[in-house]
Amino acid sequence: MTSFWSWYITLLSLGTIAALVWLLLATRKGQRHDTTEETVGHSYDGIEEYDNPLPRWWFMLFIATVVFALGYLALYPGLGNWKGMLPGYEDGWTQVKEWQREVDRANEQYGPLYAKFASMPVEEVAKDPQALKMGGRLFASNCSVCHGSDAKGAYGFPT
Repeated sequence: MTSFWSWYITLLSLGTIAALVWLLLATRKGQRHDTTEETVGHSYDGIEEYDNPLPRWWFMLFIATVVFALGYLALYPGLGNWKGMLPGYEDGWTQVKEWQREVDRANEQYGPLYAKFASMPVEEVAKDPQALKMGGRLFASNCSVCHGSDAKGAYGFPT
């Protein structure tokens, strides 16, 4: 990821959290500290809203959510190019890199073989024992569930 997008994601994430904390504290500052029977002055479907402060447990739940979010962003990759503080994320997005390593390893191992079969006419590939063995494994792994192990079709599936 380029440094521009890394900074963009980081500033957007942390800026949003900071704005939400400011909004929460700013609205709490203007509230009264005790409950009252006064309403805010409007009624909807006969229901009037009391002018009472947000319950303390609810406010603390918001604060706990913000603390959790900041802790999560510090421990795991989520702020642009930030790798996270936990072990196992040293390479950044390890799943993508691990997948790419597996693909590269498979291409290195099987690429020449597939290239050989791709350049052969179909009649020769059908007679090649190595190609038949590979095709059988591919069929057993991917196709036999629907088409049956004998390729005559499973119950309710095509032949």
